[in-house]
Amino acid sequence: MAQLAREEHEGARPVVENGSGIGRRGVAILAAWTLVAMLFAGQAWFAAQVRGEPLAWARASVIWLVWAAVWAALTPIALRLEARFPLQRPRFLGALAVHGVASAACALVNLALFALAAPVIGATHAEPTWLGTFSRLLGTTLLLNLPVYWLIVAAAHVERLVRNAREKDRRQLRLEAQLADARLQTLRTQLQPHFLFNALNTISVLMHENVDSADRILLQLSALLRRSLDSTDAHEVTLGEEIGFLENYLEIEQARFGGRLSYRVLIPDHVLEARVPNLILQPLVENALRHGLATRAGPGHVEIKADRQGDSLLLCVVDDGRGLPPATTERVGLANTRARLRLLYADRQRFDVRNSADGGVIAEIELPWRTGPMTITGP
Repeated sequence: MAQLAREEHEGARPVVENGSGIGRRGVAILAAWTLVAMLFAGQAWFAAQVRGEPLAWARASVIWLVWAAVWAALTPIALRLEARFPLQRPRFLGALAVHGVASAACALVNLALFALAAPVIGATHAEPTWLGTFSRLLGTTLLLNLPVYWLIVAAAHVERLVRNAREKDRRQLRLEAQLADARLQTLRTQLQPHFLFNALNTISVLMHENVDSADRILLQLSALLRRSLDSTDAHEVTLGEEIGFLENYLEIEQARFGGRLSYRVLIPDHVLEARVPNLILQPLVENALRHGLATRAGPGHVEIKADRQGDSLLLCVVDDGRGLPPATTERVGLANTRARLRLLYADRQRFDVRNSADGGVIAEIELPWRTGPMTITGP
């Protein structure tokens, strides 16, 4: 039955023109029900031999094959109903009611069709009329047929749980790969020769003008590189940790740009404990500096904001640069950010990059509010 469930779920994919997907599913259903029919026929034949009653193997096989054939025809319906009304929260009671009605309907259809074929196949105790046979079967075997539908639904439900567990494992592996890629992207941004050259050149100049400032920038550069090379495997950190890393980065850039760069961090203390993806804000700020401030002659300003809105955390990076040109292709850093958010939070997140009405760009991320460890969401 689990194989039938798997085939039915796979049937939701596009079917090729030669109908091979439908053919495989149909063969799986027929094979499974043929096996069930043969097992029941063997049990009925053996029981008859023990009781000393005459029952030919062929007759027992035909009777049970007819019964199984009707259930084979009903199986795709049961599987589609299970896919449409899964037995899980928050609609468990509604799905239970749907399947309760469906199980009774499928059992009645099975008995009605079997009663039609009973005189032809020589079924035991067949009545002269269809109504008589159906009434007799209704009183003797209805309760035996009801669990058959539930067994099909249970097999599909178990298969769904197994499939979701496997998908969660695959998503975990993809998350680890995405986090490693995010680290590499950050290192690539911060350790590329021109960045180090500019930072060290700034320190060199400050050494002759303001030794304390040069020392402070050197310490910030050290902290920045140490954080970038940190081997932690955490998918999430607190917003306070993320902002600490970001401020080191911005102060180095501010020393390099001089009076051309100003920034503000507008984040209430009560949201600093919120969990956010590791290294999620730096690509947004780096994008604002490289493609906003660096392209304009005058001074530029960047703001980093965060606040709680109900059950969500809203993160925002705003610059006053030239804005996004028409038909802009999303850069690697932003594409990575979008992919990581989708993997971490599925459809419970939002990432939007747009031009501001006052000029510049607004990059906005909405996440589920949480202060505890992350649990990977399901598909």
